[in-house]
Amino acid sequence: MRSGIPASLRQGAFGAAAMVLTALLTVSVSLPAHAVNPDALDALSTAPPAASPVGVQTLPVSSASTVTIVRDGFTARAAPPKPRPASAAAGTFGTSGAAIRWPFPGRVPIAGGYGPRVAPCAGCSTFHKGLDMNPGAGTPIHAIAAGTVRLATAYDNGGLGVHVIIDHRVGGRLVSSQYGHMQEGSLTVRQGQSVAVGQVLGKVGSTGQSTGPHLHFEILLDGVTPTDPYSWLVQRAGQP
Repeated sequence: MRSGIPASLRQGAFGAAAMVLTALLTVSVSLPAHAVNPDALDALSTAPPAASPVGVQTLPVSSASTVTIVRDGFTARAAPPKPRPASAAAGTFGTSGAAIRWPFPGRVPIAGGYGPRVAPCAGCSTFHKGLDMNPGAGTPIHAIAAGTVRLATAYDNGGLGVHVIIDHRVGGRLVSSQYGHMQEGSLTVRQGQSVAVGQVLGKVGSTGQSTGPHLHFEILLDGVTPTDPYSWLVQRAGQP
């Protein structure tokens, strides 16, 4: 059977169709697969974003930070009284013709001064009326000035134990000196006896209410009123 389309038109349509087919084949070969693959496009659209650079971690420090210093608590106390120096006596201060001297002819330790104190023993007073001098047991004790023995106790009767009181005239005034805790059996004077300055009265001991061998020495104004013997001697016999 013959077609009603002329042969020349059929050949032209066939040629055009061939050209279109060739072009389509060329496009499908030249494009990458994802250009025509919907699944590839979806995968690209859901891919995670590229990781951002990791920054360096920093710790802020304030330049105005304050350091607090806590100090230990403390209290202030008054300084303890300065200990009295060792005394000096006749051998140091005016042995030639001196009217008033120290009880010992050299420097000796002072164990206790005049004034308030903590009682050192049962029955001891809390106000010390004398000066405790400690040259050592058995050391001879000397009269500080010429005078008359008012009292001489040769035995240990408690209190000052073996002791002596001598009355003196100093500048026309009655002044008495008292020597306590002497060694028993060492007393060399008796009541009513006149003594010279520097004369030996007895030896250092520990009779009576005593904590150890020493001389308890007192100065009694008008024969009865205690005063600081250290200050009194310094003014009249020289500075130790």
